[in-house]
Amino acid sequence: MDFHIGEHWTVNILGMNVHMDTMITMWTVMLIILLLSLAAVLNLKLIPNKFQAVFENIVSIFAGMTKGLGKNRGANTTLLMSLFLFIILGNMIGQLPWKLIHLGQGEFASPTNDINVTAALAITVLIYYIYQGISEKGIGYFKHYVKPMVFMTPFNILEDFTRPLTLAVRLFANILAGEILIMVLGGLVFMFVTPDSIAQFVQNTLGGMLPSVWVYNISLFLGSLLPLPIMFFELFVAFIQALVFTLLTAAYIETATAKNH
Repeated sequence: MDFHIGEHWTVNILGMNVHMDTMITMWTVMLIILLLSLAAVLNLKLIPNKFQAVFENIVSIFAGMTKGLGKNRGANTTLLMSLFLFIILGNMIGQLPWKLIHLGQGEFASPTNDINVTAALAITVLIYYIYQGISEKGIGYFKHYVKPMVFMTPFNILEDFTRPLTLAVRLFANILAGEILIMVLGGLVFMFVTPDSIAQFVQNTLGGMLPSVWVYNISLFLGSLLPLPIMFFELFVAFIQALVFTLLTAAYIETATAKNH
């Protein structure tokens, strides 16, 4: 089995090397979020239908998370909800059969398996919570750099820069590792459980009772189910990673805006 990990379809645009496979899947995720959001708000009703109710519940959940996050609750809710929806959809979109589209270099996958995307998200979080801290406390926000003692200042400043690093690497590494796990386990499954062995099993079990065409179709269906347990596990990981990134962002905003910080 040959696995090509970390390769991207790279195009030079205005002197910059751009990962086009990541760009396409990233913009696909944003388009999906935009279309779903428009569908939820274009025909608002006093008594919501099921689709509108789902989105209202999502907004309510994230609004509840921002109760202790300073005075800009609306902006905080928007950021946390946008991050969660983008990350979870970005994680899950990698489970689509992108491998059917053959590229000369790289392959389509989750945009969050690209360190450039996760780093951009983390830097956005860094800039945002520092801005919210300054907005809440003014110049007094920077007092925490000299606490509890002045000699701790370099370490406190370093902490602000290690936070986005850990956010970016955690999300990137988990999603990339999950996709590698799916490839490896899927390859191992098909090494030991081949389409021929499935067909032979079905033939021995049902061959005397069903036409050969039916036996072939049943074998094809059973073979297509083999990767599903691994893919369901990866969907669980996709949700957990989106939740962890969002909760840590909320924690950083709360720390930056807390009165005693």
